[in-house]
Amino acid sequence: MDYKKLFDQYVLLVNRLIPKPAASPIIGIDIGTSSIKAVELGSTAGGLEVRHWAIEPLVGNDTKTALKKIGERLHFDHQTLVSSVFGKGTLIRYIDLPRMPVEDLRKSYIFDLDKYFPFDPKSIYTDCAILDPEGKDKKMLVLLAAVKKEMVDERLKLFKEAGLELNRVTINSIAMANAFNRLGPQVTPSGKAKAVLDIGGSASCLMIFKDSSPRFARDIFVGSQELTKKIANALGVDAAQAEAIKRQPGEKLAQVIEACDMPLNTLITEIRLSIDYFMTEKNIQVDELFLGGGGSLLKGIEGVFEKNLGLPVKIWNPLGSAGLKTPAASEDIKTYAAQFGVALGLGL
Repeated sequence: MDYKKLFDQYVLLVNRLIPKPAASPIIGIDIGTSSIKAVELGSTAGGLEVRHWAIEPLVGNDTKTALKKIGERLHFDHQTLVSSVFGKGTLIRYIDLPRMPVEDLRKSYIFDLDKYFPFDPKSIYTDCAILDPEGKDKKMLVLLAAVKKEMVDERLKLFKEAGLELNRVTINSIAMANAFNRLGPQVTPSGKAKAVLDIGGSASCLMIFKDSSPRFARDIFVGSQELTKKIANALGVDAAQAEAIKRQPGEKLAQVIEACDMPLNTLITEIRLSIDYFMTEKNIQVDELFLGGGGSLLKGIEGVFEKNLGLPVKIWNPLGSAGLKTPAASEDIKTYAAQFGVALGLGL
C-alpha cells in the first residue's frame, strides 16, 4: 500500500473541510498630483467586484486632508491599504539572468544593485519578479524595481499623519502592469506587442507589453495638468472650466486640440522614440497603443495620436473587463473609468 499517497489524500480532504478565513478586502489608493483615486476590491463567485470607490481632488496640494476625506468616505477599518509612488527616484529594469528559483534570485541580485541602478544601494528599497516563471530556457526574464527610501518613507509618514496604516507600497507602473494584465484586452500570442500610456497629472507612464507581460517602462514628464493649463490660457477660463471643456469641448474642439498642440507633440515624440527603441532592441513589433489616465479624457486625443504615430489608438477602460463587476450604485465611476487604472492595479 502506498502510505504516502494515502496520507496526501487525507491532508487534501482535511484542507477542503476546514473553513477558509475570509480574505481581507484590499483598497488601492492612487495619490496623484491633482487628485486621489481609491478603489476597494472584493472577491465574488464570478471573479472581482468594485465594492466602494472615491475620487478626491487635491486643493492647494493638501494631500493629507484629501486622504482623510477618502478614508471617511470608504470607512477604512480592517482593509489592506496599498499605495504607490512614481517619478524621479523610481526605476524599473528588465534583465536576463540564469534561471533559478525566486528565493535564490532574491538572495543573489542584491549584490549587484550598483550594476542595475544609478543609486547608492543603501539609499533604495528594491524588489524583483520573474516574468516567465514557467519558462524552460536556461535564461529567465527578470523585472527589478528600485525606489529611493525617502519616497517610501514620506508615503508611510503621510498615511500615519492621516491616522491610517499603509500595508503595501509599489510603483505606479507596476500597478498599471497589474491592471492591464488582469483587466486589459484579451491578448493572444502573436509575436507582437501592445503599448499603454497612462497620462497622469504631472507625468505619463509608457509601458509596452508582450503577451500581457511588461517588457518596457518609462516615465515622460508631461501630463494632463499641462493640457488643462494650455486650454485655460487659450480660452481665457479658470482651471476648473478648462478641465470641463477638455472633456466636453463641443464646438470648441478644434481650439482645444490646437491649444494642446505643444504638450501633445512632446508626448508623441517621446512615445515614437521609445517604441522605435523597443522594436529595434527587442525585434518585436508594437501594433497598438492604449491611452489611460486623466489626460486621456481630452476629447479627440486618440485621433491625434493615431494620425501622428501610425498606430491604432484606443482609450482603455479598465472597468470594462468581463472579470470585474461594478455595482449599479456605482455607475458614476464609469465617468472616471480611465483614471482608475493605477488604483485598480493596486487593489489587484
